[in-house]
Amino acid sequence: MLKSTLARLRARATVEGEEAEAGFTLIELMVVLLIIAILLAIAIPTFLGVTGSANDRAAQSNNTNALTEVKALYQNGQSYNTTALPAATLTASAPEFAWTQSGACTAATVNCISEYPVDVVAANDGQGVILANYSKTGTCWYVMDLEAAPTTTFGADTGGTIQVLSGTSGTAAQENAAGAALTQAGVYYSQRLKAATCNAQNPTTTGPWKWGQTYSSAPTA
Repeated sequence: MLKSTLARLRARATVEGEEAEAGFTLIELMVVLLIIAILLAIAIPTFLGVTGSANDRAAQSNNTNALTEVKALYQNGQSYNTTALPAATLTASAPEFAWTQSGACTAATVNCISEYPVDVVAANDGQGVILANYSKTGTCWYVMDLEAAPTTTFGADTGGTIQVLSGTSGTAAQENAAGAALTQAGVYYSQRLKAATCNAQNPTTTGPWKWGQTYSSAPTA
């Protein structure tokens, strides 16, 4: 009895040992590698898309916060021009941003905000301002605040800009691809893809520049 039990235990140990040392076949390894490759092919684009979206949202948030700062400072002198609102005042009020006036931001400068005042109704009125922030995706995001209804035939600052209203109602005005000259005060948004630098002055020198009413509808310049 004992001898037969020991024999059965030895046989079982031998079988288990052989199973432990059996390993994987080449086909099994290839199937595992194929599954891993499929998962990576699905996961990597999704990860990159989420990362890119997060970077764009961060740039838009910087623009929004910076605009809040300059609009508050605007109340003091009722103008965005550099006399009423010099770079030193911007830096003192919001040191979390690296401000540059009439200059460009690059990917190398963290939290850089390019700021450029524009004339809206008359020369040197400084009733408008453009801010630009560079996203890690390579997109330059723009936001423009006009404190007065622009005279669309005046000057180069706002005279050449146009807005594209991309809504969901399907009306002709909202779906007009050609856009219409800016005629109302308010905040407008735009973007430029694969930008080497991000300069708030670009919309005043490259036209006609297109603007939308939200970041989600911001047209590509």
